Formats: sequence, C-alpha cells, structure tokens
Amino acid sequence: MISLQRIFALSLAGLILWNCESKTPPMEYMPDMADSPAREAQEADSNFPNNTSLRLPPVGAVPQGYYPYEYAGWTQSLDALPNKGLANPIKGDLATLQKGEIKYQTYCSPCHGVRGQGNGTVVGPAPRLNMAQSDGSPMAALTSASARGYSDGQIYHIITEGKGAMKSYASQVPSEDRWKIILYVRKLQEYDNRTAGK
Repeated sequence: MISLQRIFALSLAGLILWNCESKTPPMEYMPDMADSPAREAQEADSNFPNNTSLRLPPVGAVPQGYYPYEYAGWTQSLDALPNKGLANPIKGDLATLQKGEIKYQTYCSPCHGVRGQGNGTVVGPAPRLNMAQSDGSPMAALTSASARGYSDGQIYHIITEGKGAMKSYASQVPSEDRWKIILYVRKLQEYDNRTAGK
C-alpha cells in the first residue's frame, strides 16, 4: 500500500512538472504581494490622508544626483564669498575644454563675444543693441584684468546666480558644464594675455 507521504510527494512532483510544461500561467499561491493593486496617476485613493494616489516625498528629500548650491541667494559682494567660492572639481583636458567651448559659444558668446571681449552679437558695436550693464558700464569683457582676478568659484557664482544685467544660467547650463565653461574662459584669458602686445 502506498503511504500518504509518497502520495503527497508524487502529487507535488506532478504539480511542479505540470506547471513547468503548461502553456497557461502557473498557479500562484498567496498572490496578494505579487499582484498589488496599481493606481493611476492622480487617481483618488481613500487609503491615504490626502485622498489621492500621489505620494509626497519625505521632508528634506532631494532628487538623485542633485547637489544644492551652498551659496544660493548670496547678496554680498563676490569678494565676501568664503574661500572665494567653490573650487573647480573638473580637470582641464582636451575633451573637457572642447565641451566647455561648445557651451560657451552657445550660452555666453552672444553677449561676451566669441573671444570673451564683451562684444557679442547681442551687445556688440552699433547699430546693434549696445546693451550695457545695469550700472551703465559696457558689457563685461572676460579677458579684462578684473575678470582675470576672479576665482573659478566667483565666476561659477556669477553663472549660477547672475550679476548685473546677466541673469542666472543655472536652469540652462548644468553644474558640470558651468565648470567646463570656466576652464574654457581661462584658456581665452591665456590666449588674450599672450596676444595682447601683437
């Protein structure tokens, strides 16, 4: 006579084999966790206090890959920035400079000029707009002595927060690309310094 254990083992083996070779989906035991009820975006859901399926992020949560700018909203002068702002974390190799040049020509050259001399197509010589800064001075030349005196962190702050007639470019230019632009501006300054007497 076949024992009860042997019947159970054969039944279990048969069930496993039947599930492996069947063309229909296998049987699920306790499927509640595997097939949880899905909610559509903005669907009403009475299980939560705000009666919606949308979940609010926890207090203090930040998006992945986002690093808040510690000098956001700085209203004092650039010289008062602690340690003259952040240090440039990007190394100036050829690929970095090429990317910085592309971003500079896209976002900066319309005002500051192709070579950083403050004579871009938007603000350049008459009959163009002749746009000046808010204090009446001409557009900043990035090759000037005052611009050369800025640290990388101070230039980064200007790009991020804006200065004078220049508004913030934080929403258009990602943080890493801002540093690459600064490296390219330093190369423009070096070139202008070498060719100044010629």
